[in-house]
Amino acid sequence: MVKTMWRIKTEREINAALALAGDHDEFNWQEFRRKRWPRAPLNEVQLDYVFDNLRWLAEQRDANTGIHATGINRVYESLELIPSNLKAALINGASALESVPEAEKDWHPGTNSRVLDLVHPSLFCFRIGKSLVKNDDGTFYVPTEEEYMEQRPDIDYANSCVSFSVSTQHQWLPTDFDVSSTGEVTSLGYINNLHPDLYKPLTATITSIPQQFIPLWDRVLSATLSPEHLVIRPDSFGWYEHDKYKNEVRWPLIPDPLPFTPPPTEDEVHFTLKGRKIQVIVKMANIVLTPENPKYEGGSWHVEGMENERIVSTGLYYYHSSNISESKLGFRKAVGGGDQGMDIPYKQSDNQGYMAAYGIDGDSGFLNQELGTVITKEDKCLAFLNIYQHRVSPFDLVDPTKPVLRKILCFFLVDPTITILSTSKVPQQHAWYLREFGKAPSLTALPLELFDMINDKLAGEIDGRGGIITMEQAKEERQKLMDERANFRVVHNREIFEMEFNMCEHYTQNSSPGRSSGYWNWKTPMYWYFSGPAMIS
Repeated sequence: MVKTMWRIKTEREINAALALAGDHDEFNWQEFRRKRWPRAPLNEVQLDYVFDNLRWLAEQRDANTGIHATGINRVYESLELIPSNLKAALINGASALESVPEAEKDWHPGTNSRVLDLVHPSLFCFRIGKSLVKNDDGTFYVPTEEEYMEQRPDIDYANSCVSFSVSTQHQWLPTDFDVSSTGEVTSLGYINNLHPDLYKPLTATITSIPQQFIPLWDRVLSATLSPEHLVIRPDSFGWYEHDKYKNEVRWPLIPDPLPFTPPPTEDEVHFTLKGRKIQVIVKMANIVLTPENPKYEGGSWHVEGMENERIVSTGLYYYHSSNISESKLGFRKAVGGGDQGMDIPYKQSDNQGYMAAYGIDGDSGFLNQELGTVITKEDKCLAFLNIYQHRVSPFDLVDPTKPVLRKILCFFLVDPTITILSTSKVPQQHAWYLREFGKAPSLTALPLELFDMINDKLAGEIDGRGGIITMEQAKEERQKLMDERANFRVVHNREIFEMEFNMCEHYTQNSSPGRSSGYWNWKTPMYWYFSGPAMIS
């Protein structure tokens, strides 16, 4: 089993990383160096490290795809990934969804008509104990909660210490794609909430775009499986036992980084999605601001999905932006956990030292570190690991007299080493599916009375078994899903990302740093790491 080992970074390393995390598209490095980092002091040694690192990162840029690393580990981007003809096809295809009558538009609940959902996985999601699943022999059945969990050996729900991350009610439905050994991608199922006939051109366009994301995801997953090399290796005893600390400054003497050297290549892991079947959850949304409704307040810190979806990476394509102020996507990670190799000793009540060293308040501070932001703008494709929480920063109108329109296509990549229920196994649940079924030549050739009888019988039986539901029923189920996941985010933050750190115990040689027990408690939801030998092949 391969786990992602997240290590705590020093505050000095974070400052350097924040300098790296700026947008690279139009970044004047020399001007930056002349003005210095405006928010926190960086000395010459640290600046040398930052710019040597930037030069090396620039050399790693792929000339064919434009893919390059951001200043945040395991976050990659490109402004050149999607060809112009594919972008135009996506815009044209999406216009068919955008031009439906106002009464049919699906404004996301709670956004005050700022977020228009075009395709959203929460609508007509898989309902555990209600939705139909296709057997290999072509028959259908409705799995119970127990049967659903039995089909997911990756979820040890009964014995899990993180059961709050598992839903017993809902699951988003991915689409299966076959990825050839050369990277060509073929769709194997329908896209949930996209009518395959009414929106055939859009369906074809969307299903062709994951092919462009394969090299981006390969970078993210390879970096995730490769060891992380710290700029400054923590040495709490050395920092505190120095005579200068004891006799003069009473401040941890954190060393500068050594001169930058490229990370060693011998321990790199090169992982690829080529030659595999992948599962991707699709989402499309527009953010719409007007002079009367002019500000987007930003999002909350979150990861995508729950353990049911096993999302390992998110891919975003910003295919249109107009009249929008600078927008950023922020990232943060949780830190801590003695059993994860992060034993950082401390002295009782040394809040000042811990804040100086790691940027963490030792008096009820949260065990997380913000990693920086990435500027998001039109044409940018971005992929990042789902172990990070991310948050959209606020933005508003540039010209207050004109509206804002931002269009985003989202792909959520399921852990490629496992298989979850997808649209290949779960039939369409929309009421229009039944209407399309009724157009079959074998049925329309029947006498009208017999046709109506069969159609009514079929509708009643399928609906009774959970196959077809109305839009009103789907929205009711979506609200239940949203309530469930809102509660998940609260508990997830409390138990993982916003766990409090209190220096209420002396550190001893035989103890680990921690909460009231002297330990940092760390619980990692299973969908946060890859498992199985396939991930290291």
